[in-house]
Amino acid sequence: MLRTTLCASSALLFAGISSAQQAPHARTPVKVPVAVKNAGTYHVATGTWTRSHGTAVQFGISDNIYSNTAQSGYYDPDIGPLGAAALGQLIDDGAIPGTTNPTVFANGGATIDINQVTEIQFAYCDLDPTARVAGWTLDFYEDYAPCTFPPPAPVGTVVLTGFPSTGCWISTVDLTNATGIGAEFPLQADGGAAAPGYDADPALDSFGYSYRYTGTGVSNAGIFITGDPAVTDTGWLAGRPNSGSNTYFGETGGCPGTGSGYGNDDSNWLEDTFNVGGLPAGSACYFFGGYANNGSSCGGPVGSPHAGYWMEISLESITSNVISTPGCVGAVTSTGSPANCVVTGSLNPLNNDAQLTATGLPQNEFGIFATGLAVIPPMTVNSGNGWICINPGALGGLGRFQGANQIKNSGANGTITLDTLTGEWSLSSIPTSTGTYAAMAGLTSNFQAWFRDQVGLGYNFSGSCAVTW
Repeated sequence: MLRTTLCASSALLFAGISSAQQAPHARTPVKVPVAVKNAGTYHVATGTWTRSHGTAVQFGISDNIYSNTAQSGYYDPDIGPLGAAALGQLIDDGAIPGTTNPTVFANGGATIDINQVTEIQFAYCDLDPTARVAGWTLDFYEDYAPCTFPPPAPVGTVVLTGFPSTGCWISTVDLTNATGIGAEFPLQADGGAAAPGYDADPALDSFGYSYRYTGTGVSNAGIFITGDPAVTDTGWLAGRPNSGSNTYFGETGGCPGTGSGYGNDDSNWLEDTFNVGGLPAGSACYFFGGYANNGSSCGGPVGSPHAGYWMEISLESITSNVISTPGCVGAVTSTGSPANCVVTGSLNPLNNDAQLTATGLPQNEFGIFATGLAVIPPMTVNSGNGWICINPGALGGLGRFQGANQIKNSGANGTITLDTLTGEWSLSSIPTSTGTYAAMAGLTSNFQAWFRDQVGLGYNFSGSCAVTW
């Protein structure tokens, strides 16, 4: 990516070159003009708030998988109602290490590869002085190459309405027990399943998150600019923050309770929805003039902050309720990436608590889950646009979840789920090709999703996942 060096000792400059090879241009972010307030926690499942009147705080370090919360004292109004790309989309990136990541972290390294996201936190200004409300749509992507467009299909989408305005806010969003859009979602480490494991390549190891303004305000609104590696990451010298500060695998950092966003690139994508001559007028990869710390204290303003946007991602518990291990990697779908499989819940079959989830499917397509007691190498049995990883010739063959309430639509999130807690399936009657069996301690069940895909032969398979009860 071509960059232009800018002097930003007294002002924050937003510079970039678009994919249409426009000349470099600059924008000036806006200083946060009021005290930042804690909006509290919004519970997506019930549409209710737990309000807090105290100082906004970040999540507890023990449950964090990503933390980009070092305040710069500025926000970016570009996609707000009066922004340069009003109602557009900001896309930022970061990294979540998995168990194969060799980087040495303060706490020894990551212990899980599939993270079931239950809580997020973001910060924004919406300065409409009237009785209007803020609203945001947040998308999360696996296998996102930093500062590129379009992103892959989101693995999670959170639509937020009725949020507070007339000020600047830190808001926590609880996804627990939500269904459909806004439900918990799995986020795989090291980029995702398209290139599993650690690759030492940001284009393969990064995930993405984006913001779109959907509120009713007509004044300035935008997302907080964050990131100050020089004061939050004790090992930082240059480039992407590398300590994972304020996460369960990383260090406490120079500013306890604050993180610079492990693997966050010093740039972001701004997608403009306004077109001039058939081309987006302002769509480009932007940065904030490069990093230049001028002696800021923790949480204080800096001269030219690292180009991040506020995002903190947490799990219900870092022990994680993901009980499956990844199996084969599926074939690429029409989304440009493979679909993935994960099982969450309890390993004790007597609890009858397990949720089957497949993500990364094409949007609004039908799908079902298949299961079996043994697997075969991928590409051994091709079917449709992909391959079967469950061994149809082994004991029990290839079982299918195709009964009442088991045929699912992937919807806007490209996700299908079966849940024992809602009676959609049971660990006491897992299907085989000829009947059913009950999960029991020491037995391994393998799962894979079949789904429609309107390209090629018209259907495909996700990667597989396995649970040893």
